[in-house]
Amino acid sequence: MSTQPTFSQQELEAIERYLTRSMTSVERSQFEERLAADPSLQAKVREIGLLIETVETVALKTKLDRFHQTIEGTQSKPLHTPEIIKRRNTTSKLPLYALAACLLVIFGVFYFMKMPSSSEKLFAKHFVPDPGLPTTMSTQTNYHFFDAMVNYKRGEYNIAITKWQQQMDDIQENDTLNFYLGVAHLAEGNSEKALDYLKKLETQSQSIFIEDAIYYRALAHIKENELDKARQLLIENPTQRNTDLLQDLKE
Repeated sequence: MSTQPTFSQQELEAIERYLTRSMTSVERSQFEERLAADPSLQAKVREIGLLIETVETVALKTKLDRFHQTIEGTQSKPLHTPEIIKRRNTTSKLPLYALAACLLVIFGVFYFMKMPSSSEKLFAKHFVPDPGLPTTMSTQTNYHFFDAMVNYKRGEYNIAITKWQQQMDDIQENDTLNFYLGVAHLAEGNSEKALDYLKKLETQSQSIFIEDAIYYRALAHIKENELDKARQLLIENPTQRNTDLLQDLKE
């Protein structure tokens, strides 16, 4: 029995407009409210997003294969169990209960040091990378940007950053580049660098990315534990998404 989600024509059109950033800010906010409350819709968005990405990737590879880089995965080193066992058998002859107590203290300290802060938890709850722009063949005139976009949409943020940064050396005031470099750095955990790029959109009030840039700036401030800055930014720019984040920030 098929487990693939089924779509109505209306749903397909809405999801396509959402993924291609064709919605108005009001429509996008309303759609994201539905998305947050409907796991079925979330599955459908993922399904359509994967289909679009697959088509885009194949098209780009077919047309301009020489531009693509091969990413080699790193292989983990084998664990030399016999040597570990050998060393373990020659350790200090502490009584078992004393050794257990020491381990409990060590792991307890490690656990509390690794516990995420409330700011990190709030960031993790609300941060979802922007879905990116469609990389259809009609965009081949700006191939280098959209080649990096394919990496971005695969989650290969470092590769996308490297490619986009090379373009930023020539185009400093490009709102699209600044926005996606900011989001990519934020996805990589570098909130300070993300703010450097996202703040550049402050002077570009006509940009289609301005509203989203403010939201991601607030998240970057939260990750930096600059809660007052995040709170002020959200208050000054009320949208449904910003209001939801601000509510969690107050709790």
